[in-house]
Amino acid sequence: MTEYSKGGATDIENLTLACDACHAMIHDGPGGWKTVAMPADSEHAGRTGWIAPRHIDPTGMPQVNDRHHAGELMAASLARLRDRTHPPVRWWSRP
Repeated sequence: MTEYSKGGATDIENLTLACDACHAMIHDGPGGWKTVAMPADSEHAGRTGWIAPRHIDPTGMPQVNDRHHAGELMAASLARLRDRTHPPVRWWSRP
């Protein structure tokens, strides 16, 4: 993503959604976060990857924020719950 202030386009291919608090954290100064488009070979290809400042994550690895993908976060949570429980009892198979 190229910021508008640095010549970036304001079209859908160069934009991402962020709440006011997250948007304010993206800057070039000390403690600033960076954003990138996740690469094609990523599990989240094309999505926004957030790169934390070095004092938070020295590796500089971009991470996708699941809070912005509530449907997928819910599906993953439900899948984890199903894996921990017994197979569901169907109403038609009850004694």
